Amino acid sequence: MTATVRKFRTGGYEVDIHTYTPDGLPIRERVKAPVGSRAAAQRWAGLRETHLALEHGPGGCRCKADGEGGEDKRLWTTEKYLLDWCAQREAEDVEMAPKELQRFRDHVIPCIGKVRLFDVRPRHAHQLVKYLKKQPSAQGGVLAPRTIRNIFFEVRQAFQDAVLEEHLTGNPIIVRRGTLPKVADKDPSWRPLAIFIAPEVELLISSHKVAPHRRVAYATEFLTGLRTGQVSALRIGDYDPTWEPLGRMLSPFAWNSVRKELKGTKTGVTHETPVHPTLAKVLAWWKLTGWREWMGRAPTDDDLLIPNINNNHRDSRKALEDFHEDLDRLGLRRRRHYDSRRTFISLGLDGGASKDVLQSITHPRPVDAFDMYRTHAWLAKCEAVMKLRIELREGALVTLPKLASVRRTGEPTETKPETRTGSDD
Repeated sequence: MTATVRKFRTGGYEVDIHTYTPDGLPIRERVKAPVGSRAAAQRWAGLRETHLALEHGPGGCRCKADGEGGEDKRLWTTEKYLLDWCAQREAEDVEMAPKELQRFRDHVIPCIGKVRLFDVRPRHAHQLVKYLKKQPSAQGGVLAPRTIRNIFFEVRQAFQDAVLEEHLTGNPIIVRRGTLPKVADKDPSWRPLAIFIAPEVELLISSHKVAPHRRVAYATEFLTGLRTGQVSALRIGDYDPTWEPLGRMLSPFAWNSVRKELKGTKTGVTHETPVHPTLAKVLAWWKLTGWREWMGRAPTDDDLLIPNINNNHRDSRKALEDFHEDLDRLGLRRRRHYDSRRTFISLGLDGGASKDVLQSITHPRPVDAFDMYRTHAWLAKCEAVMKLRIELREGALVTLPKLASVRRTGEPTETKPETRTGSDD
């Protein structure tokens, strides 16, 4: 080998290659080696020399000019590589690709975007984490610990792909222990309150102040534990009321409101959920009367279970706006739409349901090899769902005078009228 390896004062190694093509034409190339040690630079120089001699002509490597091998991504800036990586993820229909692109543009590229991909070092990873900890959040304050960790590991994944594509020899996105913030809620006080109590659920699914199709959607979400996108994708035929002792709801798909397309569920498996007796009442009325009144015709098995006014899938963002409107209308505190799933699990556990059985309903994904050989019986799932004490409220609003209380002296006290409800309105 005729290549010479020299160490740069600023770090890294320069490779000076002198070689010849099979017909005797001389080739010279002097570049920075994409490796971090002298021995690795020597090995890389040998491979590069062979590549130049056998596949290229005078003037060095002509891959980029001739269009044979494409651009050398090692020469790209981090910004260009990350944007290209996101575009590839988008082409592969990766669900998180739009979110990753937004995070890179807002928080990563301003920090290390101008650094060449080959020049990124662990110190840049430390610099990125420190930068993220000071970044403002759209919700106020600075970025939450979970958001910082998510961004860091998304960048690390992108650089790991650069390693697998052999643009880099190692992943420089590493930090020492304790650099990343610990997993914690930005507001520690919100999580204990991110749940609905049974009377609130009954109010949401019973009140005539809430539109009928929304009441059906809330009943389905709170009593099955399905995600909003899954409920939006349900069709009439996914519900089979003939199963015993409870009807069965199948959820094989979810609606992606960003891409406007159906996709598989988050865990890639079909959810099989027993239909709570209260939900069965709601769905029976909906199929016989409510759906026809909403859409102006009788439903078929292929129709969406809860379509919007245009007979399309309900958008999750619009559904959240509607949800908050209904909570305001009923005088209830605003919470996330996703808290319906948290409520399903919590009310089930409070009622005495088995954690393992509830998990098989809401998160039907094998955790270890043993789980692949175990299937919870349908009866066990039905018993778990029955632990939720949720009923439809029926009747009319009745205002009754409150009975006068009596002092110890026997004299009645003046009291204000009390409003009692046999309903929710």
